Amino acid sequence: MKHLLLALLPLFACAQQRLTLQQCLDSALHHNRTLQNAALAIEQADLQVSEARTKYYPQISANVMAFHAFDKMVKGDGVIPPEVAAISPALADYVGQPYAVSELNSAYTATLTAMQPIYTGGQLRTANRLAALQRDVEELKLHLQEHELEQKIIENYWQIAAVKYNLTTLDAADRQVAEVQRQVEQFLNAGMCTDNDLLRVKLRQQELASQRLRLDNAKHVLLLLLAQQIGLADREIEIEEQTPSPSLPLYGEGVSPIEGGRKGGLREELSLAAKAVEAAKLQVKIERAKLMPTVGVGLIGYNAGLGGLSSRARSIVDDNMLNAMVAATVSVPISDWWGGSKAIKRRQLEVRRQQNNLLDLQEQINVDIESARADLSQATKQIEIAQASVDQATENLRITTLQYHAGTAPLTDLLDAETLHRQAQNSLNNARADYQRSRAVYLLKSR
Repeated sequence: MKHLLLALLPLFACAQQRLTLQQCLDSALHHNRTLQNAALAIEQADLQVSEARTKYYPQISANVMAFHAFDKMVKGDGVIPPEVAAISPALADYVGQPYAVSELNSAYTATLTAMQPIYTGGQLRTANRLAALQRDVEELKLHLQEHELEQKIIENYWQIAAVKYNLTTLDAADRQVAEVQRQVEQFLNAGMCTDNDLLRVKLRQQELASQRLRLDNAKHVLLLLLAQQIGLADREIEIEEQTPSPSLPLYGEGVSPIEGGRKGGLREELSLAAKAVEAAKLQVKIERAKLMPTVGVGLIGYNAGLGGLSSRARSIVDDNMLNAMVAATVSVPISDWWGGSKAIKRRQLEVRRQQNNLLDLQEQINVDIESARADLSQATKQIEIAQASVDQATENLRITTLQYHAGTAPLTDLLDAETLHRQAQNSLNNARADYQRSRAVYLLKSR
């Protein structure tokens, strides 16, 4: 029994997974790589915010330098020069005295510096605001990608539903043509029709088979695309049997299945454009801050040591020195003022450009909403028209079938009536699927 279960595991793993529209949207939230990358970008932005905050803290650096000479740096007889007093005040009394030594072949120095920025002209504050702004931008991009993906999944889902319904219509046409073929063969055996009638029926069957191949291929490709969109490309999926109908709820009146509706009713594209204007203004402030003086205070500690000194030299020279000092720095970028004014003006022009983009996007969004509303209204009317065509085609097929059985209508009329009925059914199905797509687009763009 255990071996049987192990053998059946691959079969269960490869079984088709049937998904509703809501399940497809939920799966995309957790498995779509584009959304995963957008979430990673938010994490990167969070780290960038934390990194920018560290600039408020003291900047600490350490430096170590050492050397060793292959030969003595001080050789032979001589007089102690005045420069030695600069190394240590204790040597001042020895300046001018003769010596006869060969000393100093190595040395080292270690420095630790801690500088606290006091005033930077606003560069640190503005840089932190920019980092926080970038974090908001990445979050808006995530929501925008969620909504774009949502729209694509909904459109793809209803395209698959339309193809499946067309295949169902094709099955009914196959059965109808098969019944016609059976009747034609009976009429042919009775000498009531010719071989041409049977040939016409077989040609219609081949036409239906050709359409089935195209529909099967379209369904296969659309399912592969849907699986990739929802992050299940490694599985074989199928959608739940659903007839595209205006009465079938999409996902709730005006409520997004991904985030439960857009807070504030502001489209992400508009928010991103507003953030771009804000970022451009902050860049102007940074350019101005670069031309301001910077002030910092700090503490510097150092340790220096001399090697290779004889005992006599060490008696007059301190071979290890440790000290600390307080330091203050004031930096004024005078030469940067020449090009800085141009940089500020360049950033100001960027602000105007982003403001124009914002106004242009506002107008485009209004047009998009009106266009989506018009498409939805048109899709609703198309369903009414298509339904009327189906009713007429159904009645025409019923009457033509009765006339054919009564011998008052030729076979070509019956086949034409079947074609018109099938085309009307497909048009109705496509109109219903287009309604669902148009409704989804309108809800996404108008919230």
